[in-house]
Amino acid sequence: MNYLAHIHLAHKTNTSMLGNFFGDFVKGSELSHLDDEHQIGVRLHRKIDSYTDSHSDIKALRTLFPRSIRRMSGVVIDIYFDHLLCAHWDRYTGLPLDELLQHFYAEVEAYPYGMSERYQQVKRGLLDYRWLSDYQDIQSCERSFKHIEKRLGGRILFAEQAMHIVQHSNRELNASFLRFYPQLVAFADNMAKQLAAPEADFLNR
Repeated sequence: MNYLAHIHLAHKTNTSMLGNFFGDFVKGSELSHLDDEHQIGVRLHRKIDSYTDSHSDIKALRTLFPRSIRRMSGVVIDIYFDHLLCAHWDRYTGLPLDELLQHFYAEVEAYPYGMSERYQQVKRGLLDYRWLSDYQDIQSCERSFKHIEKRLGGRILFAEQAMHIVQHSNRELNASFLRFYPQLVAFADNMAKQLAAPEADFLNR
């Protein structure tokens, strides 16, 4: 899942939004440099990603993409699902999107420790432009696709074709999202409880 979904799922599971966000930037199983709540967030992030990647609905959606860009289909679906989460926000959360994001930005700004250079770049962009709410606009998905193309040095060109696919397959993507996301919320809630339990060492990998 993409940034906004992980932040939303942290909110739904009463885990650290910042810790779940860290999951995109922390590598390996050694997490002792993080506070306990942030460790749980990173591990929950990883469990959510594994669950999503193995889910039958997500696997079926990947077949919508031609082989030439199928390697990027998971990234495209994750980003487009952030757009669909915005579109259906009131189904899953009583707290307005902008209010939740203000809490998240405050956590990001208050965290005093540095991490990877990639995290520092994203942090600066988040605090300067507050762009997570842009996913309400479908064009933000295309901007994200093109940004990833740029980060990859143009080695994989997929943005234009991916945008065409999601626009023309919106009905199928939307139906899959509405079927999948409540299952993901339930999975994340159960997993968060397990990760926080004293006997959770076997899960903390």
